[in-house]
Amino acid sequence: MKKLSCSLLMAGLLAFLSACAVKPGVYDLNPSQEKARQMSDQLMERQRLANQEKANAISHHRVWYAGFGLHSGSKAFLGDVQLVRQRLAEINPELISYSFDNEPHEDKLDAPFAHLGSIDQTARDIASQAKPDDVITIMLSSHGFTDLVAVEIGKKPSAPIWTRYLKTALAPLEKFPTVLIISSCYSGSMISQLKAPNRIIVTASAEDKVSYGCQALAHNTFFIDALFGSKLDADQNLMQVFEHTKELVAEREKKAKFDPSSPQIFVGEKMQAYAQQPLKSWLRSQQ
Repeated sequence: MKKLSCSLLMAGLLAFLSACAVKPGVYDLNPSQEKARQMSDQLMERQRLANQEKANAISHHRVWYAGFGLHSGSKAFLGDVQLVRQRLAEINPELISYSFDNEPHEDKLDAPFAHLGSIDQTARDIASQAKPDDVITIMLSSHGFTDLVAVEIGKKPSAPIWTRYLKTALAPLEKFPTVLIISSCYSGSMISQLKAPNRIIVTASAEDKVSYGCQALAHNTFFIDALFGSKLDADQNLMQVFEHTKELVAEREKKAKFDPSSPQIFVGEKMQAYAQQPLKSWLRSQQ
């Protein structure tokens, strides 16, 4: 009798959980659906045309930003895209920005999907319009593992982005001064393949370390919050900002009793001068 009661209780619990669960088809707009693809493509084209118009109106040095929140499992990834855009726009009100995210939506998308294809298309779009002295910032935020960043769109897992494919997608930007920011676990493992003379790469963790702040309802990852949060000082140069970021992350990790993530930085030979100048001197439009 006791066994039967337990079985009935378990059956009832499973029935209750099933009833409370999100029904299939809800919050699942993703690229496998024609309607969702069309919405994403339209948003991407609208964004492209608006940025093209803005870029054509700026005759001097321009600053570009493209942020990709690649995983729908945490609000932190979209939060990272938004925070970086906000801080860069505060430094440079003429910022030309692209935003992509994979937050779950039932009927209508707020932004184009973030995946390898959108990174590839955006890199080619920026490269077709950028001037030699324009500065480009690319930010990727997601879960990750060695040599890859994960992609989940509308709660549906998608193909991860391996470093070799990301390298190909970003190849059109190699001749332009570029800052690549990757906030994910094991992101330092991607540096060796992505290094280029005109590129600065900043990662949330070392090649064999995890990073933090990607729980479902988090606002930002630890790394992006430290790098672009309220304590960002645009009068400092990049190396100073990075060292301060490491300190802030380490303090937060120590308080939470987490293992160190050990953020990493690479500065290409043609970017050494940029890294030693105040951020505002090269992230602000120069007329």
